[in-house]
Amino acid sequence: MATTIFDTLQAAREIERAGLERAQAEAIVQAIKQHGEDAVAKILAALKSEIWKAAFTATGIIVAALAVAAGTLLAALN
Repeated sequence: MATTIFDTLQAAREIERAGLERAQAEAIVQAIKQHGEDAVAKILAALKSEIWKAAFTATGIIVAALAVAAGTLLAALN
Protein backbone atom coordinates (compact mmCIF):
# COMPACT_ATOMS: atom_id res chain seq x y z
CA MET A 1 0.00 0.00 0.00
CA ALA A 2 1.38 3.41 -0.93
CA THR A 3 2.17 5.79 1.88
CA THR A 4 1.54 9.50 1.53
CA ILE A 5 3.83 11.73 3.54
CA PHE A 6 2.52 15.09 4.68
CA ASP A 7 5.42 17.53 4.53
CA THR A 8 4.63 19.76 7.50
CA LEU A 9 7.54 22.11 6.88
CA GLN A 10 6.54 22.70 3.27
CA ALA A 11 2.90 23.20 4.24
CA ALA A 12 3.83 25.70 6.95
CA ARG A 13 6.01 27.63 4.49
CA GLU A 14 3.17 27.77 1.97
CA ILE A 15 0.75 29.06 4.59
CA GLU A 16 3.34 31.59 5.74
CA ARG A 17 3.84 32.79 2.14
CA ALA A 18 0.07 33.28 1.94
CA GLY A 19 0.38 35.93 4.64
CA LEU A 20 0.05 34.31 8.04
CA GLU A 21 2.70 34.52 10.72
CA ARG A 22 5.00 31.52 11.26
CA ALA A 23 3.40 30.55 14.59
CA GLN A 24 -0.06 30.58 13.03
CA ALA A 25 1.13 28.58 10.03
CA GLU A 26 2.77 25.97 12.26
CA ALA A 27 -0.35 25.70 14.46
CA ILE A 28 -2.55 25.17 11.41
CA VAL A 29 -0.24 22.51 10.00
CA GLN A 30 -0.07 20.65 13.31
CA ALA A 31 -3.86 20.70 13.60
CA ILE A 32 -4.22 19.34 10.07
CA LYS A 33 -1.61 16.66 10.74
CA GLN A 34 -3.19 15.57 14.02
CA HIS A 35 -6.77 15.51 12.81
CA GLY A 36 -5.78 13.89 9.54
CA GLU A 37 -4.09 11.04 11.41
CA ASP A 38 -7.12 10.67 13.68
CA ALA A 39 -9.43 10.55 10.66
CA VAL A 40 -7.31 7.89 8.98
CA ALA A 41 -7.27 5.80 12.16
CA LYS A 42 -11.07 6.02 12.42
CA ILE A 43 -11.52 5.07 8.77
CA LEU A 44 -9.20 2.07 9.14
CA ALA A 45 -11.03 0.91 12.28
CA ALA A 46 -14.39 1.14 10.50
CA LEU A 47 -13.02 -0.68 7.47
CA LYS A 48 -11.59 -3.44 9.65
CA SER A 49 -14.98 -3.83 11.33
CA GLU A 50 -16.76 -4.10 7.97
CA ILE A 51 -14.25 -6.69 6.74
CA TRP A 52 -14.88 -8.83 9.83
CA LYS A 53 -18.65 -8.52 9.37
CA ALA A 54 -18.33 -9.62 5.74
CA ALA A 55 -16.11 -12.55 6.71
CA PHE A 56 -18.57 -13.76 9.35
CA THR A 57 -21.48 -13.37 6.93
CA ALA A 58 -19.64 -15.34 4.24
CA THR A 59 -18.74 -18.04 6.77
CA GLY A 60 -22.37 -18.27 7.87
CA ILE A 61 -23.56 -18.64 4.27
CA ILE A 62 -21.01 -21.39 3.61
CA VAL A 63 -21.97 -23.28 6.79
CA ALA A 64 -25.66 -23.00 5.91
CA ALA A 65 -25.03 -24.26 2.37
CA LEU A 66 -23.05 -27.22 3.71
CA ALA A 67 -25.85 -28.05 6.16
CA VAL A 68 -28.44 -28.00 3.38
CA ALA A 69 -26.21 -30.16 1.17
CA ALA A 70 -25.64 -32.66 4.00
CA GLY A 71 -29.35 -32.78 4.76
CA THR A 72 -30.17 -33.34 1.10
CA LEU A 73 -27.57 -36.10 0.84
CA LEU A 74 -28.87 -37.84 3.99
CA ALA A 75 -32.44 -37.61 2.72
CA ALA A 76 -31.40 -39.13 -0.61
CA LEU A 77 -29.65 -42.03 1.13
CA ASN A 78 -32.73 -42.93 3.22
